[in-house]
Amino acid sequence: MNPIKLPLLLLLLLLLPPPLPLLSSPTSHHPVLRPHPCKTLTIFFHDILFNGHNSHNATAAIVGAPAWANRTILTSPNHFGDVVVFDDPITLNNDLHSPAIGRAQGLYLYDGKTVFMAWLAFSLVFNSTQHRGTIQIAGADPLLEKTRDVSVVGGTGDFFLARGVATLSTDAFEGDVYFRLKVDIRLYECYP
Repeated sequence: MNPIKLPLLLLLLLLLPPPLPLLSSPTSHHPVLRPHPCKTLTIFFHDILFNGHNSHNATAAIVGAPAWANRTILTSPNHFGDVVVFDDPITLNNDLHSPAIGRAQGLYLYDGKTVFMAWLAFSLVFNSTQHRGTIQIAGADPLLEKTRDVSVVGGTGDFFLARGVATLSTDAFEGDVYFRLKVDIRLYECYP
């Protein structure tokens, strides 16, 4: 080999990154990917929309609406253009008055002009002795479907960097003022 090419080759080998197994240490955290959920949880959250008369117990409010609408009544026919922020109690059963294990905090906006559709972005903030941390959820919610899947896009604390699916089903509703969602959470990427 040419004497000039050998030092150049050695320099090039030193500059190349090491193979991936050498980059990780035995103590680094790696997700455990499984075909079955590594963690499951079923919760209920209760949304009480402010209607101009229920400020004492409202947990959600319309903060944006089309020019032709007002902010105490959802627009017709599909609530298109309404933006709602919420801070709803999370319970382990479907009773609004049972002890809250956390809060569902975020927003939903009605984005279906011809179909009843919403887009969700919220955090489940857990503050109980059983669970600490958050689960972040985002996705389209075709409201007329019996069950709807949205993405679990992250988490903190007990749910650090969680990934999975949350299946929503409307458990109860009373007009446009109150609804209760049952949320079945299945996490497929869990850190030990």
